[in-house]
Amino acid sequence: MRILIVDDSEAYRFFLRDMLERFAPKPGVRTILEAGDGETALAVLARELTWVGPFSRCGVDLVIMDLIMPGMGGIATLARIKADPAFRDIPVIMITVSDDEECLERAFAAGALDYVKKQGRMAEMAARVEAALRLKRETDERKARERELRAEKEFTAAILEHSGDGIAVAAPSGEFVFCSPGMERIFGYPAGAFATLDDFARVVFPETTLAQDVRDNFPGGVLAGHVWHAIYPCLDKNRLHRFCQIHFSSMPGGNLVLNIQDVTFLEKQKRELLKKQSRHQQDLDAAAEIQQSLLPRRVSANRTFRFAWEFRPCETIGGDIFNVFPLGQDHVGLYMLDVSGHGVASSLVALSVYNFMHYQRSTLIDRVAGGISVAPPKDVLTRLDWEFPYIKFSRFFTIAYMVLNVRTGLLTYANAGHPAPVLLFPDGRLHTLDDRGTIIGLEGFAPFEETTRTLAPGEKVLLYSDGLVDFQNEAGEYFGEGRFFDIVRPAADRPVTEIVAAMGRGLDHFGGEARPRDDISLLGLEYLGPEA
Repeated sequence: MRILIVDDSEAYRFFLRDMLERFAPKPGVRTILEAGDGETALAVLARELTWVGPFSRCGVDLVIMDLIMPGMGGIATLARIKADPAFRDIPVIMITVSDDEECLERAFAAGALDYVKKQGRMAEMAARVEAALRLKRETDERKARERELRAEKEFTAAILEHSGDGIAVAAPSGEFVFCSPGMERIFGYPAGAFATLDDFARVVFPETTLAQDVRDNFPGGVLAGHVWHAIYPCLDKNRLHRFCQIHFSSMPGGNLVLNIQDVTFLEKQKRELLKKQSRHQQDLDAAAEIQQSLLPRRVSANRTFRFAWEFRPCETIGGDIFNVFPLGQDHVGLYMLDVSGHGVASSLVALSVYNFMHYQRSTLIDRVAGGISVAPPKDVLTRLDWEFPYIKFSRFFTIAYMVLNVRTGLLTYANAGHPAPVLLFPDGRLHTLDDRGTIIGLEGFAPFEETTRTLAPGEKVLLYSDGLVDFQNEAGEYFGEGRFFDIVRPAADRPVTEIVAAMGRGLDHFGGEARPRDDISLLGLEYLGPEA
């Protein structure tokens, strides 16, 4: 709180300052300003004036002023203070040396709040000061609230005047008690064209159940705050078809508020969007069917190997694809790839890679006189890296590619950033094939390496996409490598078909009703031996 002491006596100003600080509720809560005459007092008040938007506020909360001073006297200064709108709310306590009734009458007539005698008791003076400060606080709070209410009223009026929405209030009897200008802007009918809600509904909403909806949702005695909304077709004054969304809410006292929005453009746009979405979904479904058709037979076997797979697409078409295919009489090739992202673009890249990796193309084999030469996996990945640059497709992909010599069991493989395949031994041991290069699409950023390993009969190779280990259940838990390994170990001595089936059951048990956010792919190949 800031208090201004106005007195030509420096000694008395010192006395008042000491008294005000001594009787303050807490040290430091009062700031004491001083002036020796009326002119200086007015200058101090002007200096303490601040503006917040269109409103001014003086930082002084109380003036204690001598009644008799040289120059501009106390009453004249008081009159100047109260004549200024910026200062008139500041309480003023006059200091007198006597109970001169005429002077006091003039002071109170000029706007003084109270007076104290110079020879008065300090406790009494402190009490009067505290009462004046309390009155100032209350006055400031009331004025602030009045300003807020005035601003809110002006703001609300501006909204109603310029809003494109229509707002109407209907009494429980159905009679309109208020209609905003927005009603005319929406429907074209002037204010007052409809006396009741039923009349309004009959003319503007002839083919809807608006009036019946109101009766059903607004029975007698409904509690205040009941809210519902609906979209209705309607006709404007020119009998043009439109759509309105109406939010209904009940007020204390029983009135019904209708907040009406013209949603004609949005409704037509939504209907058109639904048509496009339906066509788009049909295209996605067709693309998903094509993607499924490219997968190999679910279970296959011959005398030297057998394989099985599990594929669970996400809600949109994705970029996972895999294949198993013969490479001449002595070799079989297999791969799994995962294109970044989801949707049509990723699936088209996956389809392109699938075609590029066709077993009859020169990508995988070289036909020489008298036979077929199988391209080394590292060379295949190098060709893919140059054929599918990121700068061209805005997609990269990972791939693990393997070639198995079915006569010798020699497995040659290369990996471009794909999760490490798992080698599963019949005794339950696991070995991850961790040798990995960079992703496809970097155009020769780093050379690809390949590794060889000889498989014994009964050993299996499992390829999977990261969608498997990253699968989350409804609780947000990840399936993870740990669960993956825990499922395949106990079935390691069983056929690969049973291992893949066990993984499918494990995913069902873990995921419950959760849908995968990414494609889940698992491909297993079991080497049976050259004479199996």
